[in-house]
Amino acid sequence: MFIRKNKIIITKQQASAKVVLKYIADNLEVMFPHSKKASIRLRYLKFPQWENYLPSSVYLVADKLVRRGLIEKVSTPDGIIVKITDKGKRQTLKYDLFKLTPPKSDWDGQWRLVFFDIGEIDRNKRNSFRTYLRNLGMELMQKSVFVSPYDVFDQVAYIREVLDIPHGVKLAKLSWIENQDELKQIFEI
Repeated sequence: MFIRKNKIIITKQQASAKVVLKYIADNLEVMFPHSKKASIRLRYLKFPQWENYLPSSVYLVADKLVRRGLIEKVSTPDGIIVKITDKGKRQTLKYDLFKLTPPKSDWDGQWRLVFFDIGEIDRNKRNSFRTYLRNLGMELMQKSVFVSPYDVFDQVAYIREVLDIPHGVKLAKLSWIENQDELKQIFEI
């Protein structure tokens, strides 16, 4: 939005794959009608996110998502129904991984360790897993070992399932660890 000679002009923006995919995932399916009359009726339903984006960019992003296998289009006499696929649902779960935060609780005297052995074939998954563990507030002890004084097992289990690496990640809980005085200083406990 910008102002030009006492007029407020609202500009529309390009739609992103993340926005379109999240919208379809939240609504399970979206109908794009064939006729102009039906599309005018659709406008009155007030899709809140769609009003801010250029319609052409929404259609282009939808086509890209179909090619990537994240959504599918089904033609009906009334219009085109766009549905999310299982692969698309998994991708929306990945978007939610960045929202995970370290738990805020008192230390119970137990150390949580996460060990992983994820092969070179899955390098991208391995690097993503490390990033998510750091976002949870875990500290790197060795190349494939992270430690935390807080109960992060539920979040780590969720991450490994979404990334599809359940067998390469192991969890451990310890009451003592060799360098725990240094770890207490790092975690400020």
